[in-house]
Amino acid sequence: MKRPYPDAEQVPSLWFPLVKRFYQTHYPSGKPNKADPIWVLRNHKNAIVCSLRLKQIAEYQLLTAMVTEPSHRNMGLGTHLINNLYSVLSDRPTYCFAFTHLVPFYHANHFTTISIEMLPAELKNRFQAYTAQGRDLTPMRYILR
Repeated sequence: MKRPYPDAEQVPSLWFPLVKRFYQTHYPSGKPNKADPIWVLRNHKNAIVCSLRLKQIAEYQLLTAMVTEPSHRNMGLGTHLINNLYSVLSDRPTYCFAFTHLVPFYHANHFTTISIEMLPAELKNRFQAYTAQGRDLTPMRYILR
């Protein structure tokens, strides 16, 4: 039986224009950066259907800009992508600032809600700046249980 989506793959620099267009179309505030690893799932036509960025900050990484193409949402692709990256996410302390309505999704995918005080200083300042802009975010940390 053929799986509907292949394993996650890290985006080579050659693909960056495709990733940038994907984000511009589906999540304009999730600006990709060539300096950070970006991971994607592609469909059978090689189109990107799900993506996330791992922003590298000091010795930490921040999972950010996770987005699924709207017609492919609620199909388990976000879970598939995160599960494919367990070794990458476990390699160094990984955090995310989840939109509060997405906390149950992240809890189901090995992230634990933490207090702001538990964030490293480099991330705490960023979190406070984002929430000061009115974003409803919850700090979380990836812990494979």
